[in-house]
Amino acid sequence: MKYGVETILEALSILFTFESISFLVIGLTVGFIAGALPGFSSSNACAILLPLTIGFDLTTALIFMASIYAGAQFAGAIPAIMINTPGTMGAAATALDGYPMAQKGKAELAIGIARMASAVGGVIGAAIVLIVINPMSSFALKFGSVEMFLVALFGLTLITTIVGENVRDGLISACLGLLVAAMSADPLLGQGRFTMGFIELYDNVPFVPILIGLFGITEMYFLSKKKRLIDTDIKKIEGSSLKEVINGVVETLKYPKDIFRASILGTFIGAIPGTGTAVSNFISYGIAKKTSKNKEQFGKGAPEGIIASEACDSAVASGTLIPTLTLGIPGSSTAAIMLAAFYLHGINPGPRVMIDQAAESYAVILALGLASLLILPLGVLLATPMIQITRVKPAILVPTILLLCTIGSFALSNSMFDVFLMLVFGIMGVIMRINGYPIVPFVLAVILGPIAEANFVRAFMLSKGDFSYFFATPIALVLWAIIFVSLFAGPIKKAVSKLIKRGK
Repeated sequence: MKYGVETILEALSILFTFESISFLVIGLTVGFIAGALPGFSSSNACAILLPLTIGFDLTTALIFMASIYAGAQFAGAIPAIMINTPGTMGAAATALDGYPMAQKGKAELAIGIARMASAVGGVIGAAIVLIVINPMSSFALKFGSVEMFLVALFGLTLITTIVGENVRDGLISACLGLLVAAMSADPLLGQGRFTMGFIELYDNVPFVPILIGLFGITEMYFLSKKKRLIDTDIKKIEGSSLKEVINGVVETLKYPKDIFRASILGTFIGAIPGTGTAVSNFISYGIAKKTSKNKEQFGKGAPEGIIASEACDSAVASGTLIPTLTLGIPGSSTAAIMLAAFYLHGINPGPRVMIDQAAESYAVILALGLASLLILPLGVLLATPMIQITRVKPAILVPTILLLCTIGSFALSNSMFDVFLMLVFGIMGVIMRINGYPIVPFVLAVILGPIAEANFVRAFMLSKGDFSYFFATPIALVLWAIIFVSLFAGPIKKAVSKLIKRGK
């Protein structure tokens, strides 16, 4: 396994070039804009801009995507604090204490706390990932076809976790995704399946038009129905507020336990595919409230509440890279788009990525850490413009984004077929959202379907029809147990609770 001072130095030499730093700053700025727009997330921005990275080398493309992710995660806190409208899902918990603090005339203090917590959380998260990703990748190298099939199967079972109570609609969405994943040439016979005569579909449905359609086109449809992005008046951040912002930065340092706990929690929850920032942030917020000496202040403007949410939010971004790089399973919807960037450059993420692209992988992790550090100065400079972004009229924003989506889809292979696919999946995304079907299970199924099929076919051929082969190794048995728990722990828990209630 390629690891050590040499690899880290090589990664640093890749990161600290003019090109890499430039794209990191540009990516952060784009992320700030995306995060400040209510409802427009890092995954939307990454999906729309992914085709632009075709001309980049792999590392630059990933650094660009990672910095958009980091920027959006932070910027979502600004509208959450100022106007009680979270820019991203992860910032929902930030609004619980950030907005009450703003109503007390301490908006700048809250923004300073959010900036510092986000910066420290991102750095700690990146440091943890640097430490654990190599041993995890070494362990993943022991995975054969059976184990990789089971990992993909486990990823599919997590769909029930992603959708929460709405299991039926989530499973329908996932089945649609698996159907789309099956539109390709049969891996054994080479004959087309569900390709409808389109040669372009023989090598699977192109993933990028799917992402642009589902995230970009769908979101623009719903934005086009609004006259304004938000319905609340914006309080401007005055130029004299810098002192209060700095006071917020200093205030954050008074809560080291909260910062470290939230950062560690965010990193490891982020490593579980499908959990998402909203889930991790509310867990972090709940723990912070439970362990605080000032429980009664939560929801009224408690600094610990903002810290718990923001430190966790930034750390999740790093945590999602663990399953994405080591197993090829995206830890979030934005990580799925970063996964697509690997595919665009002809690289399949998985156990060997830490051997074949070790320096590049570490450069991306370090880039997230550096992006988190840059959040402080850039956040101060761009705070006011980020608030004013929410004033942009949908009538201007929607056609601009639609143009970018169309150009991006066409640029992939200079083919109108990709533009057609983008429109098809955009319409599908609109229909799904109108009818309450979640999009993330669909995307997860499209990614994991081919992985599960290819490894199942390979394992079945090696087993010569003996299904005991799928239970032959200790790792396989552990994975089967995890899958069983993932599928049946919830129903069993509910059944036991009902029995206990009846007994009482």
